[in-house]
Amino acid sequence: MEPLGEHATAKADVVVVIAHPDDEIFVSGTICLCTESGLTVTLVCVTDGQAGARCLLYDRSCLQLKDVRRRELLLSAWVLGIREVIFLEQEDSADVDWRQLDAIDRDAVIGRLERVMRQSTPRLILTHGPLGGYGHSAHRSVHACVMAAARNSDFAGSIFSFCGKSQGAFFSWHFDQPSTICVDARNFDRRRAASLNYHQTQSEYFLSPYFPRTFRKTASALCGYAMAWTEWGRKRVPIGTAERFFMKYPVEGLVLQQPPAGGRPHFFLEQFPGDKRIQGTGGAIAPRSKTT
Repeated sequence: MEPLGEHATAKADVVVVIAHPDDEIFVSGTICLCTESGLTVTLVCVTDGQAGARCLLYDRSCLQLKDVRRRELLLSAWVLGIREVIFLEQEDSADVDWRQLDAIDRDAVIGRLERVMRQSTPRLILTHGPLGGYGHSAHRSVHACVMAAARNSDFAGSIFSFCGKSQGAFFSWHFDQPSTICVDARNFDRRRAASLNYHQTQSEYFLSPYFPRTFRKTASALCGYAMAWTEWGRKRVPIGTAERFFMKYPVEGLVLQQPPAGGRPHFFLEQFPGDKRIQGTGGAIAPRSKTT
């Protein structure tokens, strides 16, 4: 797999547009579902990720954070089965500003995305929601750019956002909108965990903040370890590894932002009718086994 330049011409069934290197984590199970089914996936990353966590970078390293994160994303994409990655290299915003400001040149991004859509002719676009999933301004900007580019290029396929709310799902209370469909991603947990593990510079955002920091949470965690052979117990064991992160995040919620033209059923209804891993297409996600 090689990153593509500005004039990418490769065809793709699915185009995933993310703001930062590592945002594909939130839709990695759906990506695996598509690639397992023989669909080709192109990933477009809008920012360079330079404003992310720097704690693992050696102070005197000649590499910039954006160079490291680029390599991390390529490795993540490789394990998910993504065929090509396109980097738009927009400036990333500092963490302190993420709720208010971003440095994305929307006109430039819209123009690049128009070309990607016309040249790759996908049936499905996956991207951030209108409120950024959990409010991130760069995520919101990327959503607006995708929708504008779709209008300008007369894109006739389905557009879904990820990080949709789904009942009982970990993190779901952070998210914007109720899900149109929910994808059971448990069959792909090893690949999802490997993908997350490649983002070593940013792992603290996914793993570290969720260790218990109060007496109540510590007691809950101890009960979880004592009862780890039950689903009740496993839900209370704190996140510390990529594998445990996805144990608490088994379902990915997707929200339909634009239906296909001509009154056709959306992508998942056409591609995966009745698939038991997808709730909302005639399938019904099975209860989680006590042995998982």
